[in-house]
Amino acid sequence: MKVSAAQPFQIIYSLYQHEYLGYIFESFIVHLDEKGKLTYQHQNISSKNAREFSKGLDARDFELIEMMDSMNQDAVLKHFSKKIMKPDEFFSKVFNKEKGDEMLQEQIEAYMEKRRAQVLDKLKGKMLFEMGNDGEPTWRKLEVLETRATIQFHFKRSEENTNYYPTISHNGKRVEIPSPNAYLICKLPAWMVFNGKLYGFEKFVDGKKLQPFLNKKHVVIPKNLEETYYNRFVAPLIASFDEIEAHGFEIAKHEHDPHPLLTISELPTANEKTVPTLFGQDGEGAESTDD
Repeated sequence: MKVSAAQPFQIIYSLYQHEYLGYIFESFIVHLDEKGKLTYQHQNISSKNAREFSKGLDARDFELIEMMDSMNQDAVLKHFSKKIMKPDEFFSKVFNKEKGDEMLQEQIEAYMEKRRAQVLDKLKGKMLFEMGNDGEPTWRKLEVLETRATIQFHFKRSEENTNYYPTISHNGKRVEIPSPNAYLICKLPAWMVFNGKLYGFEKFVDGKKLQPFLNKKHVVIPKNLEETYYNRFVAPLIASFDEIEAHGFEIAKHEHDPHPLLTISELPTANEKTVPTLFGQDGEGAESTDD
């Protein structure tokens, strides 16, 4: 349904989950009623028609619209496929569970994650909604929090196993996870929706390390897997976070100043007989350019 730029309107951003591409943002213009409230009259807005509504947009809106244009399935298809194909045909082939292209899947995911992170970083002060299953862009409002959350990981080691879990805090209050109302929009870095609020984090958080705790209170590391798990996961996690609480073991951090080392050595003399020349050995095969 078309919205007139001559009448009151509001730009809003809507979030939905694509079957193959994960979470995607779209931009919409929504007509306002006489009381200034959002109505069900809306239309999609892109870089092609954004100038029509420039009086209600700021510079950041134009940036967001352009970013979101690059996330839609047609733009992703055009970026990754040289052939002219329909989106359903392309994505169902690439993401086929048995014969899919895993390398291309990873490239597409990295492409989408980069743009999700860029969009999320610019949404402060904007109106964000979850899209309904019927395509209604203003189905449920999400509050974009002004300040970032903090996260702390806790490790408790006993003779039998190690338990570890994170605690998330925002403005001094604990965010109670696990919860069925929590989900990650982006993993690199982590951005989380919980109870209608969008949380970013003060420091970089790898969403893959947070994901398990959205539906379980803690992870248990059995004693027989302790050494492997500590080396592969716990040590890198501790190295990347300052806020770590540990019981049953001590954390010793060592910082070293790197020093550059330049080594100069003489290359061995090349064997002239094995060095290829442009026109063959001793000029053999060369054609004269003299008239």
